[in-house]
Formats: sequence, C-alpha cells, structure tokens
Amino acid sequence: MTATTLQRVATLTMGAWLIGCGQHSPTSPSTSALSSGPLSFSVSPIDPDLIQFIVPLGNMGPWAHTLPTDHIYFYHHLNSGAFAPLSVVAPASGVVEFALPPNASGEQKVGIRVNRTYLYYLDHVNLAPGVAAGATVQAGSTLGTSSGIAFDFNVTNSGIFLGFVNPVRYGGSSGLTMSTDAPLPYFVEPIRSRLYAKVQRDGPDLDGRINYDIAGTLSGNWFAADLPPTASMSGDISTGGKQLAFARDARHPDRPRISIGGLGMTGLYGIPADSPDFQNVTPLSGVVAYR
Repeated sequence: MTATTLQRVATLTMGAWLIGCGQHSPTSPSTSALSSGPLSFSVSPIDPDLIQFIVPLGNMGPWAHTLPTDHIYFYHHLNSGAFAPLSVVAPASGVVEFALPPNASGEQKVGIRVNRTYLYYLDHVNLAPGVAAGATVQAGSTLGTSSGIAFDFNVTNSGIFLGFVNPVRYGGSSGLTMSTDAPLPYFVEPIRSRLYAKVQRDGPDLDGRINYDIAGTLSGNWFAADLPPTASMSGDISTGGKQLAFARDARHPDRPRISIGGLGMTGLYGIPADSPDFQNVTPLSGVVAYR
C-alpha cells in the first residue's frame, strides 16, 4: 500500500462507526420508560469478585480491532478451563434499543437506551428470552449469560463529540463511536472503586482513550482510500485489513504502538522509546522509519 492510498481526510494529508463486533440500526424506543435523570449504574454487570481484570478503552487487536476500541472488556475466565455460564445483569434501567442477531456462538450485542443522552451496550452475551428491541429492563434484571472468557461494555453519551479528523468514517454525528464515554465513572460507590481496582492500566488515568487523531500529523487512525466510508467500521477482515492506527498501548499509555490490519504484516507493533513521536511527523518530515 503506497502513501497515496492512505486516507484520513477527503484529500491526502498526514495526518465508524466502531461498536465492538458488529453494526446496528438504532430504533427509537418509547420515551415513557426512559429515565429523566443522569446516568447512574447501580449494579455491576457481573459480581466484581468474579472479574479477573478490566481492559480500558482503546485496546487494539488487529485485524478485528485495528483501531482503538470504543468499549472496555470485563474478563472473568481467561485460562480457567470449563465453567458454568455467568449471569449478566443490567447495570441501569432502560429500554432495549437494539439486539443484533446471534453470532456462531449464539452471542449477541444488546444496546439499552437509558435516556435521550445515554445508551449503553454489552456484547458477547447470550441473551435471555424476552430481551429484544422495545423491551424494558430494570437495573439488576437478567440480560443473559456470558459463556466466553469476557464481554464488552460501552457507554455512548450524545453530549460529547470526539474530534476525529474524518468523522464520516465513524458514522458522522449519528455514529456511536463519535460519542464514546468512559463507563466506570457512572457506577455508584463502592462498586466504582471495586471496578477501577480491576483495571489493567498504568498511571492515574484508568479509563483509557480512543482518539489519537491530530490533523496534519501521522498520529491517529488511517483508512485505505478505496474503503467506502459507510464500511469503515463494519468490523470484518475486509475492513480491518484496510486500517492503520498510530496510537498508544491501552495498558501502558507511555508506549507508542503501530496497529496494522493488513499489508501482509497484521499485528500490533511496539517501537523503540526514542522513535519520533507520531504527532511530530508531518508531510514536511520526509521519510521516517520505525523499527
């Protein structure tokens, strides 16, 4: 792939809808069942004592997640062998806005609208009967079970709008990734502190970050120019293989990472600490090599 085939804005400069593992078309649930107050998670999706660790926002794992992810991960059975499926409950009351079709393992993604501002979703959950679009759920009610080693958790806050250089690649103003918020601050105490204690991330910022775009520089997300904007976040290999990210490690934010979804060298790569900072590489930098 040559430099002229990489695109982050409409024309080449140096310098989506990503919702975990799949897309959806939101519905408009009745507002009668929605909360009128601020978002508050009064229950943990699973018992905090059962959580091995939490991966913060911005994890990268090409090709499925070449770009920093807009969700966190609750790991509960990594390398633990067989186990009985864990019950997953709703952390806040709301109305089911979408439930994607099951994948090959029977897992689904479910999005729950809390109010006009906030929506949260969980992915990789085997949904319980009746948990479908339009259904009302209460905080603490069963959403389903987790039979895998982990599940995804996201909060979308329409009151914020992340400044990606090329918003159309993320669904524009209606793209959920554009309004990604950190989930853990919305939990009540003492649940919040118990969950933060499980987060794998160095430093004081335990929430993570997904947007590294800086216009006119190498830093941030890149897309092949022939990847249609509407397909930029579909999550399959044909999309992930046409993405690059120059960002930071989700667990060790002091470490720069190059995430490559294709080019025959798919993977997440570390570079020496003395390498040029991505945000300092511009069209005027000339050729810059990263080892």
